[in-house]
Order: sequence, then C-alpha cells, then structure tokens
Amino acid sequence: MTEEIDSRDANIAPIKEEYILPREDNVLSEEAQALPKKDRRGMNKTRRKDMKHAETRIRASTVRLCPSVIQPVQCKFGEKCTSEHDISKFLEAKSADISDKCPVYEARGTCPFSYACRFGGAHIDENGKQTEMSLEKPYEATKNAQSMAIQVALRKRTYDFERSDKALEGLKNETIGSMEFEKPKLDMSKLDRLKYLAPLTTVGNLPFRRICVEYGADITCGEMALATSILAGTPSEYSLLKRHPCEKIFGVQLAGGFADTMAKASQIIVDNFDVDFIDINMGCPIDVVNQKGGGCALPHRPSKLLEVLSATKQVIGNCPLTVKIRTGLKEGVLKAPETIETMKKNSYHWPDLITFHPRSKEQRYTKLANWDYTNDVVEAAKPIPVWACGDVLGWEDYYERLEKYPVNGIMIGRGALIKPWIFTEIEERRTWDISSTERFEMLKKFVDYGLDHWGSDDAGVERTRRFLLEFLSFTCRYIPVGLLEVIPQRINDRPPRFCGRNELETLLASPRADDWIEISKRLLGPTPDGFTFIPKHKASSY
Repeated sequence: MTEEIDSRDANIAPIKEEYILPREDNVLSEEAQALPKKDRRGMNKTRRKDMKHAETRIRASTVRLCPSVIQPVQCKFGEKCTSEHDISKFLEAKSADISDKCPVYEARGTCPFSYACRFGGAHIDENGKQTEMSLEKPYEATKNAQSMAIQVALRKRTYDFERSDKALEGLKNETIGSMEFEKPKLDMSKLDRLKYLAPLTTVGNLPFRRICVEYGADITCGEMALATSILAGTPSEYSLLKRHPCEKIFGVQLAGGFADTMAKASQIIVDNFDVDFIDINMGCPIDVVNQKGGGCALPHRPSKLLEVLSATKQVIGNCPLTVKIRTGLKEGVLKAPETIETMKKNSYHWPDLITFHPRSKEQRYTKLANWDYTNDVVEAAKPIPVWACGDVLGWEDYYERLEKYPVNGIMIGRGALIKPWIFTEIEERRTWDISSTERFEMLKKFVDYGLDHWGSDDAGVERTRRFLLEFLSFTCRYIPVGLLEVIPQRINDRPPRFCGRNELETLLASPRADDWIEISKRLLGPTPDGFTFIPKHKASSY
C-alpha cells in the first residue's frame, strides 16, 4: 500500500497495490460531495416516493393477462377490466422471454404463472398448451403462506382474541404474575454456538435466508414485522411470516410498543403459523418505529416493557420468547443491564433468550461495536442465555469473540449480507477465497429462489430484481481474499476503488448502482423503460 492511499482514511482496507485503481477513481461523485455529511448516510428518505413513481410508470406500460384466463376464477372487473383476456393478443404484446428455461417450472414441475411467465416458452407445447413434468425430488412448498382467511377475519372484526383479552385483563387486575405456563417447546439454552442469521429488514427475505441455510446457518428469523400491520391484515406484512421448509429453527420478529397490539399479533402468529420462537425487537433505531413506542424506545418505558413481555408471553404459551436489545439510546452510556433488571422483576417477565447488540440507537453503525459491554450484560442476565452480534465478518472474528466474551452464541447480520458463505467458513474454520464465478452462481440461485417466491411474471421478475439490487448493495463490499494484504477483512474498512482478478470480479466489487443493474440484466434480462433503483440505505459505515 502506498502512503498516499493510507493517508486518505484511517479505515482504508489493505488491498495489494497492483489491484488499486488510480486516485481519481476513488473519490466520491460530485453529487455526493455536494451533500452535507449527515445526508450521506442513513436511509434514502426520498427513495419511496421516487421508486413509487417509477413503478407506476412501469406498470402502466406493461401489458397484463387477466388472472381469470389462466385460473378458475371469474374476472371481478367485468367490462372495466384493463388486463388482456385474449391469450394470443397478450402473447403478441408480451416482452420476449428472458430465458428458454423457467426456474419455477424446473422447481415445481408446473408453472402457476402460465402464459404470463417471463420464461413461458419453456412450458408451452407445440399446440400452445401449458405442460407439466415429473420431478425426481418432490417440490417443497413454502410454509405459512395461507393467510387470506385471517386477513378477512381481521377486516371484518370477527377474529377471536379471547386469549389475548384475558391476558390484557390480567394486566389490569395484576394477576398475570401468578399464572403457570407450559414448558417451552424449544429449549433456547440448548442452542449454544449454533449459527444464527439475524433478522434483517428488506434484505433478510426468504430467498436470502435459503441461501444462508445452504451455506450452514442453523437459526433464521424473518424480517421485522409491525404488530399494528399484522392486526390491520396488511398482505405485505404477512409475507414476512413465510418460512421455507429448509429453515430448521425459524422465528418471527415483532416490533411494537403496547401490550394489546403485541399480544394479539403474537396470538395470530402462534395459532396459525409454523414458528419456533417469537422475537421482540427492542433494538431497532429507526425513528418511525421508535416514535410509536417500539424498537429502542420500548426499554426506556419500563412499565410498557413489562406489560408487553407479560401479555405476549402468556398468549404464546409454550412458544419461546426472545428479545433483541442495544446498549441504550446514547453512545457511551450502557443502559442494557437496567433493562434486563426491569425484565427480571417478576420471573414471569423473563424472556427465554436475550440477543445483545453492543451499539446505541444514536451510534447506528458509525463505529465498531463495543463487545466489552457484553460482560456486564451477561452478568445482569444470569441465568437467561445471552447472544451477541456486531462486526463479525470472518470465522476468526466469530471464534475469537466466543473465547474472549462469556456469551452463549453469536448472531450474524451484516457479515452474512456481505458474504453469506461466512457460515461455511465458520463451520470449516477456513477463509474461503471464493471465485467470482461461484459468487455469480450464488446470485443466480438467489434469483431462482426469488422467482419461485415472488413470481415469474412481469411483477415477480421486477420484484426479484429490486431485492437482488438491495442484496448487491451489500455484497459489493466484499473484498476477495486474494486481493488483501492482511486477512481477515475488517467490516468497517472501506476499500479504495480496485479491480479484481477478472472482469466479473471487478464488476461484483463495484459500488455503483449502474453496475448492479448490469448484473441484474445478466440474470433477469433488460430492465423496463423508466426503471430506476435507489438503495434503501446510504452506507455510513462498512
């Protein structure tokens, strides 16, 4: 490394000099430099509006086949229906197939998207009819996918919340602490040192979790779901509860600040879905969640915290309850032990497991996690098992922290987003210099799983593309092992602009959204007219 490169940033990644590109390729764009420092990080707050406008333009320009043509249902719009009812006309106007193989057809033996599938030629015979094929291995359907009846009952206000109402009544009468409860069906204290993939909003979707399980993740948890949205019957929120059969131990994470919504949402989940534990998110730093009393705000409302834990725990019965907490609100001020003492005031309030993220709400990800805080947290939590997470990007980090700190296990978040094969590295205790071809095959598998999950029609393809692009906004941070002067890569070290050992490796390392879109084109074909992509988060740290 040259002195010039070293002097730019104390957290520069140590890449071999022959792979570093000239200095002018390493600076921020003029647009980024013009922004105030605080606006270069956090969430892209204009993203939702811009993306919504772009998606509206794309939908308006896309010809769609009415579901009544390919499914045994009646068209509910009648003469006012704007979708195509004539198959031959639809096929004439439809965009060209992306590939001559349909991932959904290959996985299921049939494609439910029929003529609307963007790979439709793969399952249409010479007579224009849909075909089916037999599979050597039966298709494993996604679990927790049937929620329509629940949503309808919630909208009609006919769902039976008798159990939740009793728990909430117990809070008023202060009788909940004297109740007896079943032994948890899953003993969380016996999961020590299993590989736990953290719940990750947006990017921790089902296709991504499938990838991580194949690399060796033992425990998975769905993306954060809002209790109020579950109770509102919001379809997109129910999609967060879906579980693939490969997920061995699967939990659902809920966020909320009040006992009534948290208890009722938990009751819906444990009564109707296949889950192994419920996790309460008390560590989310996002303002919109905290302003409603959830996330990091909940531990600082002790009476509400106890009510949430008590009512939720009574309602879920023998389903284990876990919580995820941060150090507190302010950087450098450790409040987590006080939160734990509050939870332990009554033995019934105790969660079955605590996950501790040694960062504050204020800190977000701008500095490395302070693992020394885990000592006080573990001591305060005894005998409740404590897991910790933060900045684990290699098997060396994983085992070093297990040996140095008294935690029961380690949860992995950003490290898995950057390199999902971290679970294989941990299992085999080796640093994997994974090739660009292997990484591209991983992305291809993600796309196949995405099409199976979100659909292979126009809407499903574009949804898969957007989640792929969010995934690429993290995987681009991986620095190939063969390019590093010092191993392992540190999670907060930003690399200078560098080239890889081949064209694909260079492309996969690009921090530019245009290059991520190019990768998506190689996997999902051309983007629609008017397509735009803005990452959900601007990186304030690596």
